[in-house]
Amino acid sequence: MVRLGWMLGVLLMVASSAQGAVTVSRGEYHGWEDVYRLSNGTVDLVFVPQIGRIMRYGYVGERNVLWENMALAGKTTMLKPPVTDWQNYGGDKLWPSPQATWGWPPDPVSDSGPQMVNVTPGKHLVVTGLASTKYGVQFQREIALEPYGTRVMIRNVMTNVGARQVTWGIWEVAQTDDPDETRFLMSPKGGLPGGYRVFEDQKPAQGQVTTQEDTVTIRRRADHSGKIGTRSPAGWIEARWGELRFRISGEFPRRGDYPDDGCSQEIYTSDDPNRYVEMELLAPVRKIGAGKGESFVTRWSLTRTQ
Repeated sequence: MVRLGWMLGVLLMVASSAQGAVTVSRGEYHGWEDVYRLSNGTVDLVFVPQIGRIMRYGYVGERNVLWENMALAGKTTMLKPPVTDWQNYGGDKLWPSPQATWGWPPDPVSDSGPQMVNVTPGKHLVVTGLASTKYGVQFQREIALEPYGTRVMIRNVMTNVGARQVTWGIWEVAQTDDPDETRFLMSPKGGLPGGYRVFEDQKPAQGQVTTQEDTVTIRRRADHSGKIGTRSPAGWIEARWGELRFRISGEFPRRGDYPDDGCSQEIYTSDDPNRYVEMELLAPVRKIGAGKGESFVTRWSLTRTQ
């Protein structure tokens, strides 16, 4: 069981211990001040505005399914002068795709810059990032926890803030905390050879990936990283820790120019010392006119199996 070390500050709503009432509170989390916590009594979610990431999601009082880099707990990214390496805090964030267009590392303004938070009357968080001059876009997310159960809806919006057309897709990356295994469904027949894509520059080790009927499963290895992708119409990725399941899914248009040979779902497994697995959802890459935007809805849930 994980203790959050949560010190409640100013309550935005009257907190209720009964399940079925979403509450929003502000306080401290792992050294970050004035963070936002959504809870319905069953699960809770923590958003850290200082680094623009969801850093916790799990059953109340139980493990966080998102990976956190405790070496960077409570720290922030200095944007001036610009950083030259990636500050991997963990959690869940947005990037533009395809990565081949922007290379590495990601723009720290979009990756881990501070974000402004508004709370709607319906107790949703609307978080707005800084505009990236490198990418010409600005991200905004509406994060909504349902009153009952474990489901979360996230509406991701990317707006062209420049004077010229840009070509990008929305890419959500959730780093999970060293699951036993992670899986998705194969691509339909006639799509990717073998039912899924192997990233040759991050090719999994022999035996790291297994298939069964229409499902592809990958396990993290301490000594070898790996990455695979798929284009399943079902659109979900699922991580497992014993009986606990964490599933993310997206609302994917049937038509669209998806990156990485048509992948809309991707899984990356890290090697040690950072023990995480990335569950990645990718919207189509589109041309976006000046002042225009694209949206991509993703959903999270937790379940337990017998």
